[in-house]
Amino acid sequence: MKISLSEYDPNWQQQFLLEKERLLTRLQFINPMIEHIGSTSIIGLSAKPIIDMMIGVREENQLEKVVDALAQSPYVYVSIYDKQLPFRRFFIVVKKAYADLYPHVLTTENFMEIPHQHRIAHIHTVPFESQWWEDHLLFRDFLTQSKEHLLEYGNFKKELAQKEWTNGNEYAGAKAKFIQSILNEAKS
Repeated sequence: MKISLSEYDPNWQQQFLLEKERLLTRLQFINPMIEHIGSTSIIGLSAKPIIDMMIGVREENQLEKVVDALAQSPYVYVSIYDKQLPFRRFFIVVKKAYADLYPHVLTTENFMEIPHQHRIAHIHTVPFESQWWEDHLLFRDFLTQSKEHLLEYGNFKKELAQKEWTNGNEYAGAKAKFIQSILNEAKS
């Protein structure tokens, strides 16, 4: 598969705010923090037109409460990633036109790849006192402040987008070392 990048779109911020409101309505009982992360949150950076969001919960035991509240249309809970990252719950927000095509929970038994063009957003739910939370906010904020690193990362992503990938996770994995080098610089 090819990764299709779009030039920065100011509407991504509005899409984030609309989805944040919908999430806050469903999750008000745990009083979460919700942040816009990833490339769509950074002005001037090209990105897959899928909004990356992070829901912060106070304690890890609240993760299952988020699953209970969100494992229904238009959200698809991708439970197969729980073993790799037990402190995170991952959801895909599916466009309304495609919502009936997918189960509300993807497991090893029923897993299917949801095409990027069917997706609105990715939601990562983690405790907000975790390294995951801190690193994602630091990365976003550092790229927002450093035009040099923003340009470097943008060019790197465009290079990767020219390649053929098995799936989106393979593409994300190819970015990991580069992202870690930027994070190390941000931390120093």
